[in-house]
Amino acid sequence: MPEPKINIGEWIGPFEGRIDADAALAYARATDDPNQVYEDGAAVPPLFTVSLIFDAYLQSVRDGVPQGAIEGVRGGVHAEHDLRLHRPLKPGADVSWKATTSGATQTRAGVLVAQHIVVSDDEGPAVEHYWTTLNMGGTIAGPLGEELVDHTFPEESRAHALGMHSFAVARDQAFRYGGASGDRSLFHLDDAAAVRAGFPSKFMQGMCSFAMCTGAVVKLAAGGDPDRVRRMACRFSAPMFPGNDLDVTVYDAPEASVEGSHAVAFEAISNDVVVIKHGRADIAD
Repeated sequence: MPEPKINIGEWIGPFEGRIDADAALAYARATDDPNQVYEDGAAVPPLFTVSLIFDAYLQSVRDGVPQGAIEGVRGGVHAEHDLRLHRPLKPGADVSWKATTSGATQTRAGVLVAQHIVVSDDEGPAVEHYWTTLNMGGTIAGPLGEELVDHTFPEESRAHALGMHSFAVARDQAFRYGGASGDRSLFHLDDAAAVRAGFPSKFMQGMCSFAMCTGAVVKLAAGGDPDRVRRMACRFSAPMFPGNDLDVTVYDAPEASVEGSHAVAFEAISNDVVVIKHGRADIAD
């Protein structure tokens, strides 16, 4: 029997779906997004496609990183997410998506493995997700595939805060987000399962807190227009628990801007703990 290995660049799909305005509204409400455009059915939250691709992501992990491909793994956590939006998807659009394992990197904490999911409409690729998992304690012989693109927080931006938006994270937030996104992992919904995994109680899906950050960025840096978002990237640094506020601060970061867009940085704090750091967003000019 050959040894199990990480399978880089082996695509699964395509899968097919549709951008439903009501599903997009449910996603916005589940993340307490303050933007009226979703209520009006005029736009889609930048992270909404997570609700379409979640099952493909899970299958991509199973196929790309079979059991035993990484030695010494104690468990896995969502470590980073990098979303690229080439153009906005609109309600009613037919879409398809495919997924692959795009890269693996050794770190002191374990092995980072990225799943690359591409969502396309009739014009071609529109949205790309780089969904990175930290395989805690794992080891591999050397780096594989693509390197992740850096989005380190520029410390000089702290002198240029654009504002803060606070969310009151409800006790049932994880259940509402699970229904809208498809992410109903037990440690987000059941205290006993979370305790078995080493946490004090159930905690929020990282993508829910990331979506809240996105709503704050759109409000504070994009003039309320989600269609201007071209990139959203972050690192998940600590769990966020239901019942606590989430304070998202957005900073100007022009030195990180790329042609045609303006960069901002962001950070999120809950119960005095930084839960999302190294946040980066590119906003179309």
